[in-house]
Amino acid sequence: MDIEFKPGELKELVLSSYDLMLSIEDLDKNYMVQSRSKLKNLPESLREFEDARSSVVHFVKSAAYFLPRSDAKLNKYLTQLLISVNKIQNSQHDPEKVREMIRYLIGYSNWSMDSVCTIFKKAGDDTEVRKRLKTMVAAEMDIVGGSEHVDNIVNNMMKWKAGADGRRY
Repeated sequence: MDIEFKPGELKELVLSSYDLMLSIEDLDKNYMVQSRSKLKNLPESLREFEDARSSVVHFVKSAAYFLPRSDAKLNKYLTQLLISVNKIQNSQHDPEKVREMIRYLIGYSNWSMDSVCTIFKKAGDDTEVRKRLKTMVAAEMDIVGGSEHVDNIVNNMMKWKAGADGRRY
């Protein structure tokens, strides 16, 4: 079954994926997320059942059970994840679309996390980091019609980096 997104739905998923990524508190000084494997494995629980509604329930239970046990620093991430899932469920009537949107949310967040952490490690000084982040985020947000969000997202990423560096931004 092919799922089609209405205008604005992908924009909301991309924005939510950045909020989700930025809620992670355990970015270390080497720009690594210590509980990364737990986050990468989240979508697996969406595949446990053929029935989409059951899969979403299983996903929420699995996330609520495993994330706090892996690292207390993921509590904000879990809260943000549950808020995002609730928004998706409230906006959709098709359980299969809800499952697919959650899959996109987690996937986009994980991809962004990998990209952003790589830019933090490889880009050099903060001016270069900001430039590369802006290029990446602008490309994504232009495609989904959210270019007005680019500067805010990049500023929040720089604050996230500053926190890992142990300094105030």
